[in-house]
Amino acid sequence: MKHLFLTILACCAISMAAQAQIFTAGIKAGVSSSSVDVENVKNNLTQFKESDNITGYHAGAFLRLAAGNLFVQPEGLFTYTGGKVEYSNDPNTTDLHVEKFKFTRLDVPLLLGYKVFNVVHVNAGPVASVLLNGKFEGDKIDQYMNNAEWGWQAGLGVDVGNLVADLRYQALNSGYEDAVNGNYDIKNGQIMLSLGLKIIGK
Repeated sequence: MKHLFLTILACCAISMAAQAQIFTAGIKAGVSSSSVDVENVKNNLTQFKESDNITGYHAGAFLRLAAGNLFVQPEGLFTYTGGKVEYSNDPNTTDLHVEKFKFTRLDVPLLLGYKVFNVVHVNAGPVASVLLNGKFEGDKIDQYMNNAEWGWQAGLGVDVGNLVADLRYQALNSGYEDAVNGNYDIKNGQIMLSLGLKIIGK
């Protein structure tokens, strides 16, 4: 299903590029509130519980190909994200520790959007994510995680002149595999607020 959606989105992008009325390129940056949920823990005495969000950030560039009210928008974003978890190595104790997962990623969303009244827009689509660095309790863990993952984004925004503001939610699942410390799934969710500047086009 994921590959079918990507194929349809790619076909839309090619078709819109052929008849594009507006080509826009710009830069963007913003902040996020992100959390981590650890699930399906196997071969590990550590018990995880979601604790709290952390503040992250992102910065990068975007392109937009528009035909009428429809547009396709690929982006490239460097992101810092993660979340706090409570954990214990003994399931029989209530003595819990709070630590942070921290991730640095290169995210590449490919969004399909629709503009309303030429000001408000909604968009959604898949995100390819490459893990650049991962830490837990200050220790590097990226060698135990998948290098690349797929997720999704959805949200809305406004265009005012050369400025673009977006509010989105991003969800991404990663796998952790360590022969000593066990395996588990890491779900990382972000609420992302960003401001962009159109450098080419309007």
